[in-house]
Amino acid sequence: MNQLAAMRTLSTRFLFVVITCFAITACGVLPGGSDLEDTTVLTDQPVNTSQMLSLINAYRQENGLPALRHDAALDGVSQNMARHIAERDSMDTWAHSAFGLSQRLDKAGYANYAGAENLGAGYADLPAAFRGWQGSAGHNKNLLNPYVTRVGIARTNRNDGKWRNFWVMTLSRPVSDGRPAPQ
Repeated sequence: MNQLAAMRTLSTRFLFVVITCFAITACGVLPGGSDLEDTTVLTDQPVNTSQMLSLINAYRQENGLPALRHDAALDGVSQNMARHIAERDSMDTWAHSAFGLSQRLDKAGYANYAGAENLGAGYADLPAAFRGWQGSAGHNKNLLNPYVTRVGIARTNRNDGKWRNFWVMTLSRPVSDGRPAPQ
């Protein structure tokens, strides 16, 4: 009888250890047991539109171009793209093309005569992103596009990955601002 009782006690202890190990593993306490650490979190960040307008319009004025107006609809188009590239942790996407921008503006119901966009990744703040765009021939051309009249901007942060901060500036000329004059 003592042997039987001892075996039951041993079996009960073994079962307790096995159940405890499964419970600990399920909770993610053991190394590699948790996916929470590997979860990507995207956070849309507010952008100071007054600062953005000040930067771009001072730059355009220095180059003999008219000021742009802020357009909340373009903020929305920019935010969608910022989330798109943040999800991928990459700016290499077909959506970042003339055709892709045109499709996204159409999808947003934004009829326009001209459009351009600047993407940026890794910049900690708006002035840094703006300086980066000025230093890039293609992005700078968009900042100084004589046909655009409106601008929107957005930023999405990512908690992991290579870049962490994703910026998108969308420039456009809505149909309501009239057809552009040839330059």
